[in-house]
Amino acid sequence: MIIQLPIVGETVAVLFRLPASIWADRVHLVGDFNNWSTIATPMRRGEQYWEVTLTLTPARTYAYAYLLDGIDWCSDLNRAQPGAGVEPATVLLPVPVAHARHRVAAMRAVGGPAEQTVRWP
Repeated sequence: MIIQLPIVGETVAVLFRLPASIWADRVHLVGDFNNWSTIATPMRRGEQYWEVTLTLTPARTYAYAYLLDGIDWCSDLNRAQPGAGVEPATVLLPVPVAHARHRVAAMRAVGGPAEQTVRWP
């Protein structure tokens, strides 16, 4: 689930959530907003959700996916949900797992962020 909060100044806060029932020791949010880094944006596990809040530029489109334990990918097919009375200011596009893998590999090929090796099944 994604919740966009009202725009403050030149940014919009976007809350990304996954159910805490997902079987993983760590979850990272990976996407255009962090140059497809597999370690830059860890999510925190709460009682009900894995979650992280990002501050993004409004009126842009960001593709993203989730990486579980540095091995397994999952994609969130839910659309962004605005906060109370707020229209979505940012377009967030979940990408298929194969697309996420390709984007990470492409970033590494052009000297993207140094990070851990991701193992694919």
